[in-house]
Amino acid sequence: MVAAPPVRVAVAGFGPFPGVPKNPSAEIVREIEKMRRFPAANIALDTAIFETAYGTAGSALEKLIAKAPDAIVLFGVAGLTKHIRVETIARNRASLLHPDRARFTPNTAKLLPGGAPLLRVRGPAIRMRAAIRATGVRAELSISAGSYLCNAVFYRALAAAAERTPAPLTFFIHVPQVSPRGFSLAMLVRAGEAAVWTAASEAAKSRLVPGRDG
Repeated sequence: MVAAPPVRVAVAGFGPFPGVPKNPSAEIVREIEKMRRFPAANIALDTAIFETAYGTAGSALEKLIAKAPDAIVLFGVAGLTKHIRVETIARNRASLLHPDRARFTPNTAKLLPGGAPLLRVRGPAIRMRAAIRATGVRAELSISAGSYLCNAVFYRALAAAAERTPAPLTFFIHVPQVSPRGFSLAMLVRAGEAAVWTAASEAAKSRLVPGRDG
């Protein structure tokens, strides 16, 4: 009997950037890649920590997508948020004010000239929110991924996913900073684990129903 191919999930976070010397999204990815429950469930993880720079983050994203994932789960930090945000929209815009880690600032407000003004999450955002809430933390849907690297990578991931057949489910999860009175790293890791498990489960369902988007 031929074994079913693994469900492949690309999981990525970001490294430090100006004002955020330690990025919890990177820590979430590092902890998830150690977990044995994913390979035990025939889920293959391809992980990456993106440098918070437009050029290198874009190249690293392309390498992940070239591995033909069934789902993509991206994590980023939103320093002022008080809860986990499941992003539902990425916009074709870039900040002209905030340089990246390489001190580069885009010279145009559009990420992709001629691209759609916005792209929507590929997958069941409401079920993703429910799975994260089930870990005991507050999570909400969001319609703004900002205008910095998180939005840029989410937009490019959605655009690239739309060009593939079948198109991978694609999510972006914003997490708060770790703080003594707020979220601990353990809480964020539990939420991240739930997010990746949910993406893999929904991708497996999509295999059974061709064209299903979650």
